[in-house]
Amino acid sequence: MIWKLVYENGEKALAEWGISDMIRKLKNQSMDYVTFKIACNAVDAPLQFEPRNVVHIFRDEQLWFTGIVTKTPIYSSVMEEFHQYTLSGAWWYLENIIYQQIWKEPLNPNDDGSVLTDISKSHLILGQNLNGDAITIGEQLEDVIAYVNAAVGYDVINFGNDINLPIYIPFDECKDLSCAEVIRRLLRWIPDTITYFDYTQPVPVLHIVRRSQLSPLILDIHDLSEFNIVPRYDLQVQTVVLKFEKTHTNSGKSWKTVEIQRFPSNATGMELQSLVMTIELEGTQSTSIKQEVEATLIQISSEIWWRNHLPALNNVSNLEIQDSTRGGSLPNELISGTIANWMGCDVEQDIVTAKISYETDDEVVYNREVAVKINTTNAQSKTYRNLVSYVSEENVPANLAQNIYQSVSVLQYEGNIMYIQTEIDGTFLGRTINLRGGRPEWITMNAIVQSVEENLDKGAIRIILGPAKHLGPNDLSELTKSNRNRVSSRNFYARNTGEAGGNAYVEQGKYGRVENTSYGSGKLSKLSFCNPINTDRKIYIDTSELDSDVTVCLRQEDVSDSGMLRKRYTLASEPFVAISPEN
Repeated sequence: MIWKLVYENGEKALAEWGISDMIRKLKNQSMDYVTFKIACNAVDAPLQFEPRNVVHIFRDEQLWFTGIVTKTPIYSSVMEEFHQYTLSGAWWYLENIIYQQIWKEPLNPNDDGSVLTDISKSHLILGQNLNGDAITIGEQLEDVIAYVNAAVGYDVINFGNDINLPIYIPFDECKDLSCAEVIRRLLRWIPDTITYFDYTQPVPVLHIVRRSQLSPLILDIHDLSEFNIVPRYDLQVQTVVLKFEKTHTNSGKSWKTVEIQRFPSNATGMELQSLVMTIELEGTQSTSIKQEVEATLIQISSEIWWRNHLPALNNVSNLEIQDSTRGGSLPNELISGTIANWMGCDVEQDIVTAKISYETDDEVVYNREVAVKINTTNAQSKTYRNLVSYVSEENVPANLAQNIYQSVSVLQYEGNIMYIQTEIDGTFLGRTINLRGGRPEWITMNAIVQSVEENLDKGAIRIILGPAKHLGPNDLSELTKSNRNRVSSRNFYARNTGEAGGNAYVEQGKYGRVENTSYGSGKLSKLSFCNPINTDRKIYIDTSELDSDVTVCLRQEDVSDSGMLRKRYTLASEPFVAISPEN
């Protein structure tokens, strides 16, 4: 078997490069790397492989590893001097690129009708696309890998065709995560998944596969140099109960609802080793407005209507209304409340005019011109309500409890295996291990391979078995940690709308009750004057005492004043001769 390394334009066997002690370590949801030594005669000898450059290692003509140079430590002792190199696998790109998503923002925040533009943010809502729709874990992972390749400028990771994770999760709002952290965060909801790279392709291929889809490998215990196996009964969940809690708001009033998802269907959450999680989701967000309106029929010929609008008429008698007119045609007068466009009602200002006649103790008025300005409407007396804004609640992910149960209800086995081969061959990551020649249950245990360490010089392979590290080493409490610090997505509505939430402007009413009155001069048939000190001293001018048409006005007349002829003005009529009744 021929091993060779390709770097830039150089291609040589490992021995020609001076390489020794080559070790490859592959890990689930973590960095793969290859380390090796190159002996040198001086610590200041130039590096053969520069940092951030890509190196390819072949086994025969088959690619075995592709990595980027990330570490170049120099060691020196009385025995030897050498450079040690670390090549990091494709996961390095995931660790070193911060994931961003596209959000919509208005070009002009002060303009409600502003055009929206795209902006990248490290403020994330996982499980959601740009349109605000829920997407599966698999679809979200595809977007992460596409983002990595776009950030680098060329493909450094290909997405495996076998990745099929049609599982929806609650919207997960978070910030400033590397692409690797995003993948781990997504896979916490299905903890039996394994991630590994196929380095036999020119561009490493990422595979993310659930335990049930892994291909089993049977090893005979007699071929192993050492091993230990531990069944993890303490991690075997009996039931899963998820309680989805939603907080709904409407115009400042809030209330909570809880929807329970369980698997198996008879689970209560009180069983031993039952996984119970309260998952906060966003509820409906709405704003409503209401307006109470009082309106009454306009009756411009009614004596009562005019007394209501002209309070001074409440103390007069013999009130008569004549020639009443108005400019508009809406039937009702707005008494209280306001009218806004959202109510679907018409409103306009109107002026009502009339001539009125009436009597009081002091005067008799007829044909006095009066006017009243009012707001008229076709609204009725009732409470009008309108939904100003509404954001629907976040959907409960279907079958999430069942998917988690399928991940954690199967008995897990952990341990490690030391396997010696003359030549390193075969693939172990992305497999499950069964052991033949030992306990009966080992032949079907399907222990997940979490990491593989291969030493080329020794032909030694160390395989670490067990559940994913985020399941925790001791108990099930680690399973709930993925949810403890999670809160509902407060901005799930904002990503594709450019708005901070479901709020909207509340339109206020434009027209309320209005009333302005105007009195004309009118005509008087009786007038009285009284002494302000002694009110019993009065002068009456009463036209009802006249028996014929006559004009009384100020007239000049001659008078004798102390024997002298003088002039004065008197309020009098023209002289006339009274007609006696008998004539």
